[in-house]
Amino acid sequence: MNAPVKGSAAPAARGSAYGSLDAPDDSFMEFDLLAIVRTLRKRAGIIAGITVVLTALVALTVSQMTPLYTSETLVLLDRQKMQVVDMDAVMSGLSPDSAAVDSEVEILRSRDLARRVVEKLALIGDPELNSALQEPSPLRWLSPSWLLKRGMAALSPSNVAAPTGEAEIADRQTETVVDAVLARTGVERRAATFIIAISFTSEDAAKAARIANAIADAYVLDQLEAKFDATRTANTWLSGRLGELRTQVTDAERAVAIYRSEHGLEESSGVTVSEQQLSELNAQLILARASLAEAQAKYNRARQLRAQGGSVESVADVLASGTISNLRQKQAELAREKANLSAKYGPRHPAIVNIEAQQGDIGRQISAEVSRIIESLANNVSVAETRVSALRDNLNQIKGETGDDNQALIQLRELEREAAATRAVYEAFLNRFKETTGQQGLQTPDTRIISQAVVPLAASYPRSVLFVGLGFVLSLMLGCGVAFLLEHFDNGIQTARDIEQLLHLPHLVSLPATPAEKGPGGKVVLPQDYLIAKPLSAFSESLRSLRSALQLSNVDNPPKIILFTSALPAEGKTTTSVSFARAAAASGLKVALVDCDLRHPSVHRAFGLGRPEEGLVELLAERLELSAVIVKDDKSELDIIPVATGTANPPDVLGSAQMKLLLQRLRDEYDLVVLDSAPVLPVSDSRVLSRLADETVFVVRWNETPRDAAQSALKELRLFDAKIAGAVLSMVDTTKQARYGYGDGGYYYSRYSKYYVN
Repeated sequence: MNAPVKGSAAPAARGSAYGSLDAPDDSFMEFDLLAIVRTLRKRAGIIAGITVVLTALVALTVSQMTPLYTSETLVLLDRQKMQVVDMDAVMSGLSPDSAAVDSEVEILRSRDLARRVVEKLALIGDPELNSALQEPSPLRWLSPSWLLKRGMAALSPSNVAAPTGEAEIADRQTETVVDAVLARTGVERRAATFIIAISFTSEDAAKAARIANAIADAYVLDQLEAKFDATRTANTWLSGRLGELRTQVTDAERAVAIYRSEHGLEESSGVTVSEQQLSELNAQLILARASLAEAQAKYNRARQLRAQGGSVESVADVLASGTISNLRQKQAELAREKANLSAKYGPRHPAIVNIEAQQGDIGRQISAEVSRIIESLANNVSVAETRVSALRDNLNQIKGETGDDNQALIQLRELEREAAATRAVYEAFLNRFKETTGQQGLQTPDTRIISQAVVPLAASYPRSVLFVGLGFVLSLMLGCGVAFLLEHFDNGIQTARDIEQLLHLPHLVSLPATPAEKGPGGKVVLPQDYLIAKPLSAFSESLRSLRSALQLSNVDNPPKIILFTSALPAEGKTTTSVSFARAAAASGLKVALVDCDLRHPSVHRAFGLGRPEEGLVELLAERLELSAVIVKDDKSELDIIPVATGTANPPDVLGSAQMKLLLQRLRDEYDLVVLDSAPVLPVSDSRVLSRLADETVFVVRWNETPRDAAQSALKELRLFDAKIAGAVLSMVDTTKQARYGYGDGGYYYSRYSKYYVN
């Protein structure tokens, strides 16, 4: 049977209760999270249904897809190239920067390379790549791509010429196949390495490997051809250029030789004859001037000594004279001999006189020799001056000739520089020509295949696990989105939390819907009968909890007149009031139940009674006694005041002085007076009665009463200063509420259901 939701007792005072409702919620974020959990639990069936159906559709679609296989070839951009000579200027290897690698990637994606592969493998005859060879599918109109192509064809200009000749048709088909190959080819660089991965995807695994290897081979071959073409072009150009440069060198060197010969600019050891003579004369002049200065110094010294009366014998040339040395030696010998004779003889001795005569003659010879030497020094000075003058004259003459040669030499140097530059260019081109000629047959590609494509064993598309998993995730997200959308449009009230947050009322109790048990007579057991038949059921316990909550709402002065109302009809208001009154009477209280719905009375039907002849209206009209209209409940001691006939103006009747007197009399005679009234929104009867009752119980039907209707009804009651004790959630499906109300009392029903006997 359905499990009950036992309500929590109302607070001791209304002020404190409303205070707790209006106080800020410190666990707002927690509430939002719990609200999400409640929504997911509540709509778990919808979420599961959408997830299962969509996931199954994805799995079915994946199973119908044509499997595709991808094979991959790895190519290394090799920087270690074989080079016999330096060829960087003719055909340099790959630069190590990323731009060069990216350029190679774009070459692998080029149409020319793909066209080579198509022609080499004759792929134009492959129906997989050539759509013209494919059989049109009868379901092609279901394909979005086919519809898109038809739409583009319809929008394209109609003046596009259709191919006419066979060659043109073949070219167009080739381009179509090239497009298909490029679309199925993948080229990417592996991280920051020099490895490029070339992949191809096809319905045939062997074909995928074959085409991937063919693309790599075509790329390597393209590099070799590019190098051969570059080398061949360089050789051809260098050969022609060498002929021109050879002629230019010959002409330039011939011009230098002719100009040198015409201007007498022959060179010896790198200089001209004039320059060589000028250099030699300049050196001789310097030496001659030095010799002149030396001779002049000697001559001047000798003259100075003679003029001063000094001995000129100290002059270097005098000292160096052999004649004077011999005379000096004879003079010394005579002096010795004289000294010897002077010791023996007197000064007048003939031998001594003879010696003195010889000494005088030697002195005259020495003087004569000194004079000759001085005259020789004077002659040396004269000769030196003559030599210096001659050299100076020759030097001036050579300088004049050299000035003329220098003007011609400037032009000669210009011709020589031109000839040298032309020769250098010629030699450079000659060396490069020899290098390119030697390298032409030794070219190697800058790439090498390090991993050949192999036939794949498993399909790369579709990835069943990934697609189904992704479909499951997306369908689950869609299911959750639909659940939250339905929750957004769900206008019902399901939990005590909804009552407290939306209606700002204390939640008095949740009354579970009674099971559809049938009695001996085959009738459905009504709730008011079910509580008598099952006094220990959850429904009965909930009614007792409601009575306790009302009593605790004002401990000092418990309410005796309690009004039951709702926002709209058919929300369980009468069932709640009747069951509450019978439960109270069954517990030993003296209870009176008054049917105050003068428009659609239903209390008598709830007890299985016929329409009475006298009732509340007649009682208030003072035509009958109270005992005449009271009907006894045969299953409890409950006194019932039904409605027999209606009235033209129910609000006036219910708000009359007679009604007030009746309620006062019932208050004095009974322990509890229960008023069953009309709904609040359709009529104003309940609003009038709410001012006469001690407390008003607002009944909300679980998951049925619109939130805005309940809020509007409460607004109307508050305008009449109604004393609203709280709200009762009626006809609760406890099984569903256990999913809705996380944190609500019904969520934990499975833990305390053993306390009830159903």
